[in-house]
Amino acid sequence: MSARPQRWRAAWWLFLAAGSAAALATPLVTSPSARSGLHLAVALATPLVLVAGIRLHRPGRRTPWLLVAAGQLCRALGDLLHGGPGLPAGPAPLPWLADAAHLAAVPLLAAGLVSFTRGRRTSATGRLEVAITVVSLALPLWMHLVHPALGGAAGPAAARLRELGDPLGDLLLIALLVRLTSTAGLRSPAVRLLAVGTALLPVADLLPAPAGGAGAPGGLGAALGLAASLCWGAAGLHPAMRPLADGEESAAPASPGRPGLFVVTGVIPALMLFPEVVRPHPAHLWAVAAANVAVTALGITRMQFAMRDAVEAARARERVRAEAAHQAVHDALTGLPNRAGVLQLLHARLDLAERRRRPLGLLVVDVDHLARINDEHGELAGDEALASVARELAAAVGDGDVVGRLGGDEFAVVVEDVAGEDALPAVAERLTRLPLHVPSHGHLLEITCSVGVAVRSGGRAVDAEVLLHEAVTAAARAKGCGGARSWVFDDDLRAELEEQAEVEAAVRAGLGAGEFLLHYQPVVDVATRRLRGLEALVRWDRPGHGLVRPDLFVPVTERSDLVCELGRWVLGEATRQLAAWRAEGTVDADVHVAVNLSGRHLARRGVLDDVAQALAAADLPAHALVLEATETVLMEHEDVLDTMRRLRASGVGLSLDDFGTGYTSLEQLRTLPLDTLKVDRGFLVSGTAADRALVGLLVHCAHVFGLQVVAEGVEREEHLALLREVGCDLAQGYLLSRPVPADAVARAVREATADLGALGEA
Repeated sequence: MSARPQRWRAAWWLFLAAGSAAALATPLVTSPSARSGLHLAVALATPLVLVAGIRLHRPGRRTPWLLVAAGQLCRALGDLLHGGPGLPAGPAPLPWLADAAHLAAVPLLAAGLVSFTRGRRTSATGRLEVAITVVSLALPLWMHLVHPALGGAAGPAAARLRELGDPLGDLLLIALLVRLTSTAGLRSPAVRLLAVGTALLPVADLLPAPAGGAGAPGGLGAALGLAASLCWGAAGLHPAMRPLADGEESAAPASPGRPGLFVVTGVIPALMLFPEVVRPHPAHLWAVAAANVAVTALGITRMQFAMRDAVEAARARERVRAEAAHQAVHDALTGLPNRAGVLQLLHARLDLAERRRRPLGLLVVDVDHLARINDEHGELAGDEALASVARELAAAVGDGDVVGRLGGDEFAVVVEDVAGEDALPAVAERLTRLPLHVPSHGHLLEITCSVGVAVRSGGRAVDAEVLLHEAVTAAARAKGCGGARSWVFDDDLRAELEEQAEVEAAVRAGLGAGEFLLHYQPVVDVATRRLRGLEALVRWDRPGHGLVRPDLFVPVTERSDLVCELGRWVLGEATRQLAAWRAEGTVDADVHVAVNLSGRHLARRGVLDDVAQALAAADLPAHALVLEATETVLMEHEDVLDTMRRLRASGVGLSLDDFGTGYTSLEQLRTLPLDTLKVDRGFLVSGTAADRALVGLLVHCAHVFGLQVVAEGVEREEHLALLREVGCDLAQGYLLSRPVPADAVARAVREATADLGALGEA
């Protein structure tokens, strides 16, 4: 909502309070002219306020409120022509015009109420409530207004028409108001104000007129008539007028107040029956009796419809709950049981297999290269592939077996009555090569799968979650071996996983116990013989095992977020140590430290904060840190590329490690966010002429793209000579220095730079 309506949110309350005070004060004013002026001022304020509310809140549908404003204007004009301020004393000069204006207000107000309900459906219960209200209120209006007017002395036709039109108009407006509440409810403040204003109309008409006649602006009845108009005006000034006009209020048959409203009106005929019965000469006994019979019949019918609606609503809620329960355990794409559904079924089948003492098998089918299908052919093709796999799996397994989708590209098959040790591996091998072709965008996509097998057999007690984990692990092992094959979770794999879990727990404990340390290997400028950087390499001093190489524990940590925790420690320790060396003068201020980060760590947005916190804690500039990642990490994770771009924009150096062992093309070097290229040691170690020529080509291409080149694996003097010949920038290897602890870096740097200088002179 704009600022302007916000400032005027309380305007409706101020208008209602001030106008009501003026209306109630009208009968207390002794001067007829002043009383008439006050009455007309309040009456004319209502249509003006309604127009102001339309301009203020700007509803999409203005017609309903414009009709209401026109009706209120007609009522005010009728009062004015009946005896406004400044007019001659005595009868109104144009009584027929005053009566016509007053009577015209009813159809305009009725048309406004009808417009509010446009597009809203009235239920049968709501229509019956309208009928009960109309019959109940029609009885007192007939007895006290309509019947006396019909049997009274003859007079002007317009005046008699007004005497009949006022109660009939009130009845019409109340009926339409009840209909509105049956569709929009009573929760809206605008509807409540309209309801109060409409309810005051028959009360005002039933009160006796003042001595000045029906048109005189005095008496409690006239004051209540003004109060009714004020409520309508306040409804149009309230912010809730906009959703009411635009049909945004939801139907609320059970909103607070509505049942009580029609119950109170429904007992009116019953309350009027006793006085008529005990009266010696009842004038309206048959009318009261007929009204009671009609209200009773309508009430019984309404109760029947309400009970029917309640039953239908209960059934609808039950259907919704059943649908929600079905969706909770079923996959929307394939219609198969989802992970939760598979676990439920697996629990039940395991219990049954245990009672029968029969083995139970679980296959996890992992669709190979689904991400590539999505990238090359679109997600629709990927969805078609998954749906096709689901159909083929359902057709390929037995009648008693259950197929479900675990999520992503994984499916599960629960196999009962496993016959023989070789039965499940044979089924799994068959599922790796399903005769499946998915037509998409004019292509036929051949799908292969990796299948993991887990069996509950013999007396081994295993629950559903453990069996599923075993099958998923076996499927991951099959996929890691190239895909399109199966793998059985056996005792060897179980022992391997137990060992990995033991190593992971030991690594986690070792991080807390301070068992990890960093070794550093110098990176030297080939041309200037100066130290340019130090690569930090993590080591684990495991109690009882000695110094453990990274390749024996880092792969274990990469299977969980433990590798991120290890990476954060390496970042913090490496930057802290570099800051200490700079302060001591061990290294120059332009020397950087290089840290290897895993793909899992780089794929997390939190790595940006990890790097920033490490640099801030060490009080180092961003260019003092170089992050290294392998080709596989950069090319297989789009999120990693985005994170690397953000890191490079912050000033951190980026290096592509082991270049030449992956599938990065030279053309891709143009777009990758890199500063340095590290040529894999294999090109130098092989010593072949082709590899020597390839080293020169790689150095040349890297320089074309503005990248520095670090050659790894420099172990012999001829390696260094080759690097000088092809113009390589930096060198790193055992010829210069092995990785050493932090306290040996100073000596290693002196020896590396001295050896390089001696080699250069030779």
